[in-house]
Amino acid sequence: MKIFITGASGYIGSVVTEKALQAGHDVVGLARSEHSAEKVKKLGAKPLLATLEDTEALAAAAREADAVLHLGFVHEFDRPYEEPISIDSKATQAIGSALAGSNKPLVTTSGTGVIQPNNGKETTEESPLAEGHFKVRGLGEKTTTDLSNVGVRAMVIRLAPYVYGRGGSFFVPTNMQVAAKYGFAAYIDDGSAMTTAVDVDAAADLYLLAVEKGKAGSVFNCSTENNVHLKQLAEAIATAIGVKTKSVAIEQANEMYGPFIATFLHLENRASSAKALRELGWAPKAKYRLCDDIMYGSYKPLAQQLRSAAKVVS
Repeated sequence: MKIFITGASGYIGSVVTEKALQAGHDVVGLARSEHSAEKVKKLGAKPLLATLEDTEALAAAAREADAVLHLGFVHEFDRPYEEPISIDSKATQAIGSALAGSNKPLVTTSGTGVIQPNNGKETTEESPLAEGHFKVRGLGEKTTTDLSNVGVRAMVIRLAPYVYGRGGSFFVPTNMQVAAKYGFAAYIDDGSAMTTAVDVDAAADLYLLAVEKGKAGSVFNCSTENNVHLKQLAEAIATAIGVKTKSVAIEQANEMYGPFIATFLHLENRASSAKALRELGWAPKAKYRLCDDIMYGSYKPLAQQLRSAAKVVS
């Protein structure tokens, strides 16, 4: 099978690309720069030098593919969130138009943060959408699911807030680096809210299973644990880099991390992945849970580096 992957050089997309190639597929990976193109080449895939705003290039690549995995996103958190969502929606529409009538699979990416928290209880794919800017992305999922009405086997995967493993991701290293900079790992208020996480290899497996087995119009939560207290996350980071933990107000967290990232330090999120297990036969096997991976696993080299440079706070 020939698979076109956007975000192929990114943290999650590169693992999806790796696994797709291991499964014997041919992969064309979108790359927005020469540097990204080299990363795609090193993985063994063919790079397509273009951006998510090059809708004609996206459509052409989609027409030549047997399946499309759309993981690319404009991660520029200083921009109004509506702008990256608009780019994402137009990219999805371009790909979907190229696939119309083919019944080929298209898997796009969202996040479990689009769902309204349920007072500490688990949420599902059918739970109500959250308010605020995350709702914009939830509404954007309809761009994908509507394509099932024009002959595209279109699906959405909602990634957990914390995708982790292989020493990578954005949020985990950023939280560790900020803790080293300030000399403490922060949590907001009492840190009792729980969040959701997923191992990156398990997430990559789910994308490929959706291509193989997913039904048109489906949405799948992607999580391997959904009971991580945010204070526990701060404690794991503190242990790893040798600093203290500290409760802060949201205003201070905004100054330390920026408003977008700070949101994830108090956002309750308990997404159930039961649907993916039931319908796709997904059987995720994470080597470590999130907090253990920070303290003892793939983030240990980063932790050791930050430990030597961490600010000491009395």
